[in-house]
Amino acid sequence: MATPLQLIPPALLEPTNLWVFNWLTPIVGSIIIAVALIDALRTRRLTWGFLFLINSMLVYWMETIGDWGQHLIYSPAFATHHLLDWLPLKTPYDPVFMPFAYAIYWTVHALAVLWVGQLLVKRYNWSMLKAIVVSAIPVNYSWDLLVEGTATAMGWWTYDPGIGPVLEWPNGGRITLLWTVGLMCTWPNLIAYWGGKPPVRGLNHLERFFALERFTRPKQAIAVSAGTARTKAQAYDDALNYEITIPRWKFETLRFMAWFVGFQVSFFVFLIVPLVAFRWLAGDAAFSPYLP
Repeated sequence: MATPLQLIPPALLEPTNLWVFNWLTPIVGSIIIAVALIDALRTRRLTWGFLFLINSMLVYWMETIGDWGQHLIYSPAFATHHLLDWLPLKTPYDPVFMPFAYAIYWTVHALAVLWVGQLLVKRYNWSMLKAIVVSAIPVNYSWDLLVEGTATAMGWWTYDPGIGPVLEWPNGGRITLLWTVGLMCTWPNLIAYWGGKPPVRGLNHLERFFALERFTRPKQAIAVSAGTARTKAQAYDDALNYEITIPRWKFETLRFMAWFVGFQVSFFVFLIVPLVAFRWLAGDAAFSPYLP
């Protein structure tokens, strides 16, 4: 349901540089996804990049529910769609760019988190889990202030009135400083850890959680002569520490389902449930005239 014009936050009435999301994000996102798809087809394996991009995109439909919970509203100046109007709780405007932004945003974020984590692992001999936990707050706050700060200052979206302390720009755009940016220190880092750091060598946490090791066995050492031509599929398998015991297409389907269910359920539990529950529990204290 569209929000009446008079209930649009003033900060969103005259956004600048709309082309960044209306055109650049869908174009760049489509190119990146196409490259990942071509690589997966050539390899005949679901690569880390393909799985993370696609599953990041596929959780986008829950964004609008979480936006209702966190008072986030997008400028109606963006190209919008109405595919999610059936949801009982949602933000008034669903931008067309969102699926592409999700694919790029969460994949790049995961790579950044895992890169920082790897540096800490090498420097302090920590486990990857400890490295990600320790770096979660500084990495996520830096990331959020850069992305969300730019967006709210440009008038692309705003948190109005926002829950908890907020930073307000001269144009009236607002960014929250504790809730919900603090919450964002959980799921993005958790899913990066579960997905594992590429290049792929073994089953990651998502795949092991769904017991995909039942369909594998330790790899037997096979001598490969130097200079022997290897297909992309063979080169991919050479790097793995396991062999599969079922048809490849079945195994890759199970891998995709493990990622899909892991992304969908964890996103809902760690982000959507807290956002909606907190607003409900807060009652009138969390009322927004822009997202009733």
